[in-house]
Amino acid sequence: MSDPQLYFFRDGIHTHLVVPSAALLRVLPELAEQLQDTEWARIGWGDYRYYGSAQQTLLLGLRALLLPTRATIAVLGIADINKHRSATSRTYRIDTNLGVIDAVVAFISRHFKVDRSNQLVKVRARDSGEIFFQSRGIYMCINTCNNWTSRGLRIAGLRCLPRFNFLPGQVERSVRRNGYLPLPLFLPPPLEQGN
Repeated sequence: MSDPQLYFFRDGIHTHLVVPSAALLRVLPELAEQLQDTEWARIGWGDYRYYGSAQQTLLLGLRALLLPTRATIAVLGIADINKHRSATSRTYRIDTNLGVIDAVVAFISRHFKVDRSNQLVKVRARDSGEIFFQSRGIYMCINTCNNWTSRGLRIAGLRCLPRFNFLPGQVERSVRRNGYLPLPLFLPPPLEQGN
């Protein structure tokens, strides 16, 4: 990759880090099946029962916020960033270097929990291809997915205060304060060249 990059995604209440699949596979080759034929890996972290559940009820959401619970980490392979984006999400490209990408990937990899055989433990899967694994860490109202994403962004060199970034808007404002703007949703078609 000539210009190393990573991305910050915000989609509703969830925030994600997006790193090059190849960089993540160097550390976690066990994800080869999930990330085959993809250039990017979108990673999120959240409550074990609520995050990725088919039934995201109010009761599960309140339990996640009010009680300390186990966490899960989500992986989604993305072939093309532009095709993955939607009208409900915002995407920020963060130009960086390979050392920073490796540091962010190391941060992500430390959150995957393994079983006694040193294997990743799958929790659930979505039809979209997103896979959820057991994760290290405790989810609670003072340690949300947004705090987690913010910690990854701080490792990437952004000035932010992860401890105080509980909400997705707070993380996004931190990204903007670092000089980044969301990518435009619809890119104009290329100009046709004359004969």
